[in-house]
Amino acid sequence: MIDLHIHILPGMDDGSPDLRESVEMAQLAADCGTRVLVATPHCNMTHMYENTYSADYRRRFLRLQEELEQKEPSIRLLEGMEIFVTGNVAEKLRSGELICLNHTRYPLVEFDFEAEESEITIQLDRLLQGGYTPVLAHPERYRCVNHNLNAVYQWYRMGVVIQINKSSVLGGFGRRVQRTVDAILRHRLAAVAASDAHSSEIRTPDLSHLQKVLDWDYGDGCSWLLLEENPSRILEDREVLWEDPIPFD
Repeated sequence: MIDLHIHILPGMDDGSPDLRESVEMAQLAADCGTRVLVATPHCNMTHMYENTYSADYRRRFLRLQEELEQKEPSIRLLEGMEIFVTGNVAEKLRSGELICLNHTRYPLVEFDFEAEESEITIQLDRLLQGGYTPVLAHPERYRCVNHNLNAVYQWYRMGVVIQINKSSVLGGFGRRVQRTVDAILRHRLAAVAASDAHSSEIRTPDLSHLQKVLDWDYGDGCSWLLLEENPSRILEDREVLWEDPIPFD
């Protein structure tokens, strides 16, 4: 499996606090069948996590990569970030201040959970017009989506890649979020699933249970598409496999 969304870089955000925890997260992921991890620390988040693709980012990444080569060589670690969207994100991507997943056309992006649907749509369209294909992190957790599921359908039709969280599917964020992500899956709008892991004990990188639930509840091949094929295509800068979405009534 491939995990496109994990907060594993030590000391950069609210994920792994140190190198030891990062290694434990990677070892747990490997034990559960994951072979590729894309480090996605929170970035561009004013007054919280103002991380960029800086020398500090590279230093932390290379140090963890070196440690994993010694202690968990089965894991391939790649560069990425979870970008909090502001009006100048496309410009920051072009300048190299921010980066896409594995330096492809695919930026992993997030919004404030209280953001208005119209604002999210405008910003996603700006990225698309700029030549990027945004991967929208966990839309099932956004208030506007909880109130209007059709928003995800419209973003999907625009060409936005929808990424859902493991904990959302398994009920870790409550029943409302779980009902929302269930609808997203049943309407064939999800293109990628990921752990969004923050530690080795809480919100972990173990994707094995999610893999089973996706196939049990949403059909054989669902986990292959969301946890293997589409993530692989993204990392290789290829087009994802788009399903025929089912509109909401």
